Amino acid sequence: MSVSDSPHSSQTPAISGALKVLVSGSTGYVGRHVVRRLAKQGFSVRALVRGGSDRSVIAPYTNDFFEGSVTDRDSLNGACNGCFAVVHLVGIINEAEDTFEHIHVDGTRNLIDEAKLGGVKRFVYLSGLGSRPDARARYHKTKYAAEQLVSGSGMEGYNFPASVIFGPEDEFLNLFVTFAKNIADPRYPPWPIMPAIGGGTTMLQPIWVEDVAEVLANACAPDFPKKLPPGTYELAGPEALSVKQIMKLACRAAERHRIFVPVPYVVANILAGFMEKFSSKPMLCRDQVLMLQEDGRAKNNKAPEILGHPPRRMWDYVREHFLKQ
Repeated sequence: MSVSDSPHSSQTPAISGALKVLVSGSTGYVGRHVVRRLAKQGFSVRALVRGGSDRSVIAPYTNDFFEGSVTDRDSLNGACNGCFAVVHLVGIINEAEDTFEHIHVDGTRNLIDEAKLGGVKRFVYLSGLGSRPDARARYHKTKYAAEQLVSGSGMEGYNFPASVIFGPEDEFLNLFVTFAKNIADPRYPPWPIMPAIGGGTTMLQPIWVEDVAEVLANACAPDFPKKLPPGTYELAGPEALSVKQIMKLACRAAERHRIFVPVPYVVANILAGFMEKFSSKPMLCRDQVLMLQEDGRAKNNKAPEILGHPPRRMWDYVREHFLKQ
């Protein structure tokens, strides 16, 4: 059921004739940035939200909410009516509450089916860097399967496999910063060490959340196919960093000195298994351990071309967001 909350209407006056974009995962970490960016670029945003979800984070940018879930096909009826594009962001990094197949594959299929019924012209999907059919991690396999659904949908399908996304609400850099700060917290080791899985040698190419949001919003522009035809395009930051280098940045952000202790992958996998079993929100899952054993650098980074400027460096973000001036 489509819901328009009148208390917010004065904050988000409708733009006459603006193209409407449905955003799934709209209140999530990436979603709130995408909604804001779309509104800033003049789009009218319809936010797909679950019943009872906190909409306050995006209320300043839209008053058009549609209650439904990508895993419940019937709940999506009418969600895409009148929309030019869909930006699909729903995804999970662990299976504490649901499976990768159900969320990534079935959920994407359901939303594609509804988008086609609603006459949507363009479908934009945020995937994960490293997604491929022969991936070891099921996260990557299911993300690739979802990409294939988008590419074969008959709409203008764009897949954007992104590297690790950092920003104010991320669960990557912020986790390291929290770990570095809280040695007195009982949830963390009471000694000044930071465990580095596999020695922290895995290479990643982190990208700022605002840069990702800008790419996805740009991809909704009617003339975007003139820049890049429908297809799959990798998104990554301007520089490759090892996990250990990122941990050092986190220590700088926390203004702490820590000793890095290598943790073999086999040990990390055992610990992740225990976390999955006993935690509703595990800090580490076995799929993540698998992904940390792969090179996480982009082979053909399209972010600079789509943005029209270099993506933000993680160090610049750390300096401006965490360090005292």
